[in-house]
Amino acid sequence: MESLRDLSERLLLIGCSARMLAQSAARAGIRPVSIDLFADRETRACSERCEAVNGADIGFERESVLRAAERLAPAELGYALVYSSGLDADPGILEGLAQGRTLYGNSPEILRLLKTPDAFFDLLRQLDIPYPESSRTWPPDPENWLLKSARSEGGKGVRFCARAEPDSSGYYQRRLPGKAMSALFLANGENARIIGFNTLWTADCHVDQPFLFAGAINRAELALEQRQQVQAYVARLIRAVPLKGLNSLDFMLDGEVCRVLEINPRPSATMALYDEDFSRGLLAEHIRACRGGIPGAADTGGVTRAFKVFFASRELDVSETMCWPDWCTDTPVPRTLIDVGQPVCTVRAEGADCPDVERLIELRTTELHERLYG
Repeated sequence: MESLRDLSERLLLIGCSARMLAQSAARAGIRPVSIDLFADRETRACSERCEAVNGADIGFERESVLRAAERLAPAELGYALVYSSGLDADPGILEGLAQGRTLYGNSPEILRLLKTPDAFFDLLRQLDIPYPESSRTWPPDPENWLLKSARSEGGKGVRFCARAEPDSSGYYQRRLPGKAMSALFLANGENARIIGFNTLWTADCHVDQPFLFAGAINRAELALEQRQQVQAYVARLIRAVPLKGLNSLDFMLDGEVCRVLEINPRPSATMALYDEDFSRGLLAEHIRACRGGIPGAADTGGVTRAFKVFFASRELDVSETMCWPDWCTDTPVPRTLIDVGQPVCTVRAEGADCPDVERLIELRTTELHERLYG
C-alpha cells in the first residue's frame, strides 16, 4: 500500500459516531481530527482533537458542523476528509465540508442520487435489481406497508404505515417478513470487492422507531446463490454509479431473492466487524480504494464478531467512578447526562459461531444494565 504518512496530521473525520473511523485511523498511524455527536472516550483517545456538535432530527445541524470543521481543520491547511453517517439527510453539508479539502469518499452528487428515493428506485429498475414494492401514494392495505422518510438513515423515520398519518414527503414500502442484511464492500469507481455479509439488528426499546438500527453480526447465513445475487447487484451498480471507498448495500431476504433496501455510499457501522482483519485497518483500505486500488480478500480466521447499542432505559448521569468493561466502546465521559432511549455505549463480542456470540452479547448487555442501574 502507498504511504499514508502525508495524512498523519491532516485528516478530518465526520460521522454521527466517529469512533470506528478514529480507531481504524490509529491502526494506520494516523491521528485525525474527529467531529461527531458524542466525543466519547475512545474517539478522544484516538484523535488529535475531538469535538461534539449539535445534531438535527436525523444527522447533523448544518451550521454547527461546518463551523466546527472550519475551526478544527481549516481547509487552507490541507486537510483531507472522510465521512460516515450523519450527512445522508442533508448532502449540502458534505458540499460545504468538501470545499478546499480532498474528499476520500463519494461525492455529494452521488450521495444525493442514492438518498433520493425516486431516483434510487428508478436506478434499480433500470439495472433490473429487485427491491420491495414502493409507492408515493397511500396503499390500499396499510397494515402490510411501512412509511419511510426520504433520506433517513439507521432506520430513523421508518414507521408502520397503519399507525402513521399520510406523509407526502416520505414514501411507502411493502413490508417483508425476512431478515434485514447488508453487504460491506470496497469500490474504486470501476470494480468492487465484498468484504463481508452481515445480519442487522433493530432496537426493541423505541415504540415510535421500531426499526432503529441497534447493531449487527457478521458471517450472515446466506446461500451461495444469494451471495452471488448481491455480488451481481453491486457489480451492476458500480457500472452505473462510480462508487468509491467503503460502502454498504442493505437488503431483505424474500424467500430465495435478495431485495435491495438502500445503499449507504459511505463507511457504515459494520466496518467495525472487519477492521481487525486488515493490518492497517479499513480506513486505510477506504483511502486506497478512493485512490484507485482494490484490496485482496481478507482472512477473517473464522471469527464471528457482533456489536449492539445499549440504550438508556432510564435517565442516566454517568458516574465519575464508573468502570467500563473492556467489551464496551463508545463510552461517555463522566458527568454526561443521557436521556431515556438515547444511546449509552456499544457492547461488543466475538467468538467461533453466531449463536455463542449472540448469547454473549445478551449476557453482557444484562451485566451492563446491572452495573449502571443496580
